[in-house]
Amino acid sequence: MACYHFHAEIISRGHGKSAPAVSAYISGEKLRDIYEGRIHDRSYRQDVVHKEILLPPKAPDELLDRQTLLNELDRAEKRNDAQMARYIDLALPKELSLSEQVALVKEFVQVNFTRHGLCADIGIHQGKLDEDRKPTNIEPVFERSDNRHAHIMIPFRPLDESGFCSTKRQTRFMNSPAFLITLRESWANLQNREFQRRRLSVRVSHESLAAQGIDREPTKHLGAGTMALELRGVQTDRGDMYREIIAHNREQEKVRERIRRRQREHGRGR
Repeated sequence: MACYHFHAEIISRGHGKSAPAVSAYISGEKLRDIYEGRIHDRSYRQDVVHKEILLPPKAPDELLDRQTLLNELDRAEKRNDAQMARYIDLALPKELSLSEQVALVKEFVQVNFTRHGLCADIGIHQGKLDEDRKPTNIEPVFERSDNRHAHIMIPFRPLDESGFCSTKRQTRFMNSPAFLITLRESWANLQNREFQRRRLSVRVSHESLAAQGIDREPTKHLGAGTMALELRGVQTDRGDMYREIIAHNREQEKVRERIRRRQREHGRGR
C-alpha cells in the first residue's frame, strides 16, 4: 500500500545545525566540518543503499566530491547564523525497485532544484533493522520488512561555473510556504505518474485526510529514533500515541462497516 510522507526543515547554524553533520548522516561517511573544526563520523552506517551529489549544469566537476563540496559551502557561508540548506526526507514507494526509486528522487531534485542552479546531496536508506538485532515480540503495527526512504540536502546558495555564488537572492523562493506546497504536490504527482504507468490502482496525495474527505485520524510520523527503540522492544510515548490512533481508527472503521452493512440489509428488505 502506497504511503505519503514528506518532511522538510532548514539546516541553520543559528539553530546549532551543521551541513557536514547532516551530509555525514545522509551518506554514511566520515566528514570534516571546517567551520566548527569537528569530525562527523557516520561511516558505521550499513543501511545507505545509494548516495550521490547532483550538480546543476554549470557547476565545477570537482564539487561532485562530497567533502570538497562541503568545504566550499562552509567557506561561502560566513555568518554564524547562516541558513545553510533545506533538508527533506521522503518515504519511497514500495511498488518501485531501488533503481526506479533512485530515478524518481533524481527527477524530483532536477525538476525542483538543479534547474534553478542548486545542488543536492541525496542518500537512500534501506530503513530495515538487522535480523539479528530484531526481537521476536514486535507488535504487528511496527513490523515493517522495508521502510526505504530518501534524504536530500539542498544548499540555499546556488552554483555557477566558479562555484558557490556570492548571493542567495535568486533562491529566496525556497523559504516560502507556497514553494513547500509545490514541492509536496510535485512529489505526489511524480509517484502517481509512475503508478499510472504501471497500471497500479494505488495513489498518494499531499493533502491532509480532511482535505481529501477521509474520515480518519492521521497517524504521527515516528521518526528513526522512535522506530529503532520500538523495534527493539522499548515502549515509547510517541509509539503509545501511534498505537492509540491505530486502535481508534480500527474501531471507527468497524462502526462504519456496521452502518454500511445495515444500510445494505435495509436496502434489500425494501
